[in-house]
Amino acid sequence: MEQHLTIQPPVTDPAGTERALRLILATGELDDPDLRRRIGRLHERFAACAATAPLALWAPGGVITPEIRSATALLIPQGEVRAAFRRLLRLSLRLDASLEGTPLRRAPSWPDCAGRLDPPFRTASPARLLERLAADDRLRRAFLFSLYVPRRHGARFDRYPEQAAFLHRWLRSSGSPRRERLRCLDLACGAGEGTYALARLLLDAGCHPDRFRILGLSSESLEIFAAVHGLFPHDPPRQEAFRLVREELRAQGGLSRIGFATGELTAAECGERYDIILCNGILGGPFIHERDDLVRAVAGISRRLAAGGIVLAADRFHEGWKRSVPPERIGELLAAAGLSVAAAGEGIAGIRNG
Repeated sequence: MEQHLTIQPPVTDPAGTERALRLILATGELDDPDLRRRIGRLHERFAACAATAPLALWAPGGVITPEIRSATALLIPQGEVRAAFRRLLRLSLRLDASLEGTPLRRAPSWPDCAGRLDPPFRTASPARLLERLAADDRLRRAFLFSLYVPRRHGARFDRYPEQAAFLHRWLRSSGSPRRERLRCLDLACGAGEGTYALARLLLDAGCHPDRFRILGLSSESLEIFAAVHGLFPHDPPRQEAFRLVREELRAQGGLSRIGFATGELTAAECGERYDIILCNGILGGPFIHERDDLVRAVAGISRRLAAGGIVLAADRFHEGWKRSVPPERIGELLAAAGLSVAAAGEGIAGIRNG
């Protein structure tokens, strides 16, 4: 079934970004009885943990031992922590937002979760953090962006330099820059660094801006907002890097050739076929690693690929994902989908001959 996508062009006007922010974020203090009740209960949980297992308390910067993890998981149940933060999100954010890809969903205990948050939000007590966020909308804005666009995800325009060099050579050798139209898709684009970097690469390879179009697609609405507006209130250096890259692309005529949308990454059909598909950081990691899910995802991606097109997959997965889904497995799936497979820098490529 074809999915309908609302494509948003990059916005570089600060006033326009501020107007858009007011539409998606609640301002002022969050005065909600249910949230207050949940925070109060977590204060009680933390006090009980401090009283019964003081040696098991974690502090920011400390090592999370098995004793700390087990005691905290028992006395401050992560399910209650998640429920309180879900309530905060519903009150704060007028966009669809899931905890699925965040530490709040994946961490087994509060210390594990807090240790993966950006430094200003690492606190021993989840109740204390929730209290601060409910009271201060500027802090809450920074927290929301840090939760969905964390510094550890991407934050570089040259994340896969060897893959970029491979694609540059492929473009020059395949004659793609001389095609009438070059359609590109960046699946799981995150905050858009790879999408903007692809536009720079196409221009460098000799593609005229009138002859290419790039769509960045993510399932997370706040990631797409950050990509569209180049907004990172929790990370000023990243925001400045975006400003410089987008100014460079605008001067070359490439910025208007980029669009972003929120959508299902593994939808069976999206209507259009693409000449270049990037699916970096998606296949074989935390989100898509079960055999049936991988087969379905690769099949869907290959159906989106035009004749003569190329799909590129690279990653920087840790935590054992490469052992469970080695690159060879991704190559086998691409080959089974009818693509010619080649090593491509930090990852692998599948090419549809024709």
